[in-house]
Order: sequence, then structure tokens, then C-alpha cells
Amino acid sequence: MEGGGSNRPLLSSNTHSPSNSYGGEPSPQAGEGDKRAATATWARKIASKPHNMLIFFTMANVLLYLDRGAIASAGVNGSLDTRTCVPVNLCGLEVSNGTCYALPNSPPETKCTMQGSPRHGFQGDFDLNGAQDGWLQSMFLVGLLVASPCFAFAAKTKDNIRLCGLGLVLWSVAVLCCGFTFDFWSLALCRTFVGIGEAALITIVPNFIDTCAPPTQKTKWLAVFCVAIPSGTALGYAYGGLVAYLLHWRFAFFIEGAMMMPLMAFAFLVPISSLDYWPKHKGVGAVAAAQNEGGFKSFISGLGIALRDMRLILSNKVYVLGAVGYCMYSAMMGVYAYWGPKAGQAMYPDVEKYGSADTVFGLVTVIAGIIGTMLGGFLLDKAGVSVAASLLLCAVMTLLGCISLLATLFFSHTVESFILAMTLGLILIFSIQGPINIVAMWTTPYILRPFACALYTVSIHVFGDVPSAPIAGMVHDRLYNTYNKTKDKALSDDLAWRRTLELATWVGVLSIIFWMIGFLVQLCFGKKLDPEEEEEQEGRYESLGGDSNGV
Repeated sequence: MEGGGSNRPLLSSNTHSPSNSYGGEPSPQAGEGDKRAATATWARKIASKPHNMLIFFTMANVLLYLDRGAIASAGVNGSLDTRTCVPVNLCGLEVSNGTCYALPNSPPETKCTMQGSPRHGFQGDFDLNGAQDGWLQSMFLVGLLVASPCFAFAAKTKDNIRLCGLGLVLWSVAVLCCGFTFDFWSLALCRTFVGIGEAALITIVPNFIDTCAPPTQKTKWLAVFCVAIPSGTALGYAYGGLVAYLLHWRFAFFIEGAMMMPLMAFAFLVPISSLDYWPKHKGVGAVAAAQNEGGFKSFISGLGIALRDMRLILSNKVYVLGAVGYCMYSAMMGVYAYWGPKAGQAMYPDVEKYGSADTVFGLVTVIAGIIGTMLGGFLLDKAGVSVAASLLLCAVMTLLGCISLLATLFFSHTVESFILAMTLGLILIFSIQGPINIVAMWTTPYILRPFACALYTVSIHVFGDVPSAPIAGMVHDRLYNTYNKTKDKALSDDLAWRRTLELATWVGVLSIIFWMIGFLVQLCFGKKLDPEEEEEQEGRYESLGGDSNGV
């Protein structure tokens, strides 16, 4: 079905087909062939333009991050029983019916009011503490980081779009299984396979954009793809809270898996011939030899090639400095992304006058994410796309963003001031998404760029948000228990979350140091992207019908 033109005469000439030689009706096989040809033609038309594939990848990325936001939402994630009756010393809680009553020794005029909420979500259903809840995020990232190098290595010789399709299949099945889990371990196992499925897309797509986008529009394309990170996460916050309220937290996973299936099918329907603008790496040399050997010897050969490639990538000091800074940044963002809605609910209970904490935090994230990501791409294009400019932009915007976030936590005592200051801080923080991807790819050889992106992915999770989410959960629990000895539950939760987020933000400040060192090293000793490579990519793109002036 890949050769669309050669199939048309055969399929349109039913009178000459064997099934019609006796004047009967077309055979079922012929009808099925017509359907397959029509499907292939439809998929070919969509895939023939690079910007259409960008839209496809961005839609898939939105769903990936929708899942991340949903599992972190207050509705799906839930909480243990936090109900308390105030004044604490004068009131008690009747757990069976959830009502407050005045203690016998309390004055007659005592009025008891309820604060907090009963257990709900998977944390309540499975009776998880803060550390276990955080480890669910980490198990997802373990699957992601283990699979990323595997997909990156396969991308050197295998069809990249089919690899993406395989990843989406694994993701869809694993997400559906999350809805059937029954305890911490079953949910952790499913989240691990969700991460494995996601690895294919985030490893392969940045290199597709860098290869197929017009040279003057690379950061714009990267910004469009990266907008899915904050917007998908924010939609997930609102989506998870809404579905959990209307149905049940399990249905959030069922619906996600179903939504991904059309995109999953498209990845397998696209004819390879329609992706001529996307260069294929031929199976030659050491890689092909390793794959042809088979068995244990093939594994050892492939491992040797991967280690050689890794050594070559890590020999670039600017690449390494960018990665270390990105790890610090990701540790901070992992805490905000996973614990943000729950922390916001605890710090500002009156947020409910604007909707649930999931909805408010989701709107803040999506607005800040879209504006910030596009702002980063715009500023980098204006400054001139280069590794040095990318690192400087990352450092400056992160510094300003962290100042805004710290000011929010220290001085904001109303939900309105919190929303405004948090939005400003996240706009600045999210603006580095495009520039940091430029650093990862433009400091490595072209054929190794998928592997370079995979190493970035592995490093930011191993040393960033994998440990930061459970550590933040443990820090919060420790602080909460300390404050709860002298204060009521609500105030203790407020203070514990503020101190936890402040510590996470200071970790993000450390990224600025490494990015500034990388900027100075690149400025003094680095080299610019070869302009001949840019011209070659632009010529190849325009010859295949692409618009070099924009998306």
C-alpha cells in the first residue's frame, strides 16, 4: 500500500480483476483493498507535509501530559482524611457521619465548624502516605528513562514513525490498566509502563523538528511542540478533577486511553513513502552489523556502540553543563507539577470561590505555559538562535521566575495575589523549553541527536523529578508533623507546603549557575552551527513542498 500511484489503476479497473471475470460482484477482498487504499491515501495526504506531522506529534504530546496532570490533580490523586473540627480543643469529629460536635467541657456558646475533606482519590482508596504517592510519579519516570535510550538507539536504523506508534500502543494499554488497579504496587507497575510508552515520542520528535523545520523556524516549531507540556498538564488538572467529581477517578484513565487510540492508529497507517522529507538512517556500518549478528553477541555489540556514542556526546562540556542545570530545573518543576494543586488547596482554602484548586492551578499553568513557551521561542529568534544565546536566556528567565515564585510563597496571603504572582513566575520559568532543546541538539552530531535528547531525558529524571517528588512528599510530612504539635491541621498543612515549595525553588536557582558557566564556555570556546548544514536542510525542506517562512 505504500506505492499509492501504482495501486490506482488496479483498484479502479474492476472489470479486469479475477474476481469479476465471470461478471459477478466484486469480491470482499477487493472491497477491503479499496478501503485500505483509501485509508493509505488519506494518511499519505496528511503526512506529506511536515507541519501536519508537527500537529500530530503535538496532539499526542498534549495527551501524554494530560495524563501527567490528571494523576496529580486533587480529584484523581485525592488525599487521606484531613477533616478536623475547630476550635480543636473544644470540638470533636464523629467519623461515622462526618459531623462536628461540642465536647462536654466546652462552653454552651461554642460553634464547631468542619475543615478539610474525607479520604478520596487513589491516595484515599489505597491509603497511601506522601512518600508512596510521590513514588508513583517516580515509577512512571523510571519506565521513561529506561526506555528512552532504547528508542533512541533503535531510531538510528528503524522507521521512526512506527517506533512512535509502538510507544503510543504501550502507553494506551498501560493507561487503561491504571483504571483497574487495586493497590499501590499494581498502580506503580502500570505507571512504569506508561513511562515506557511515552519515551518513544519525546525521544524522536525533537530531532524530527530540528531536521524538518525551516532553519529560521526551528525554535518556533519547538515552542509549538513544547506548548503541550504546560497546556496538557493544566488541562489534566481540570480534567482529572472534573471526571473524578462526575464519575470516579478510575474513569480519568479509561477516557485518556480511548482518546489516544486514533493517533495510535494513524502512526501505523502513514505510508513510509510520504515521509521523504524525514531522512532515514540506513542500517550500515557497526550498527547494522550489531543488529545482524543476533543473540547475546548482538546485545554486546549494540551496548558497545551505545557506550561509544554516549562518550562522544558527553565529551562536549557545554552539553554536560546544560544537562546539569536542566536537572536542577526539573527537580523544582517536578515538585510544582506533582504537588501544585494539593499545595494550592492547602495554602488557600478560599480558592474554591473561583472553582476547585485543580481548575485554578490548571488555568494558571496553561496560560503561563503557552505564553512562556512562545515567549522563549520569540526571544531566542530575535536574539539569534545559538547555543550561547539559548543558555543565557535559560539562566536569565529562570532567575526572574524563581524570584517571582519565592516572593509568592513569602508574601502572598490572598488567593488573588497568589494567582497573579504564580502566573508571572511560571511564564518566565516555562520560557526555557525551546532554548534548552536547542542546547541538547546543537552541541551534538546530527545522527546522535535522538540519543542526545534521550540522555537529557534520562538525566533530568534520574537526578531531577524522579527523586524530587517523593522527597518533597517526605519533607512535607515531616514538617506537617512538626507544626501539628502546636498548631491546628489546616495551618500546619499551609506552613508545611510553603516551606516545601520554597526549598524546591532554591534547588531551581542552582540551575542558573551551571547555565551561566555553560554560556561562558560556549562563548569562549564553542563553535556555531555550520551554515552549510542549515542551507542543506532548508533546500531539502522547500523541494518537498514545505513553507520555509513559517509553520
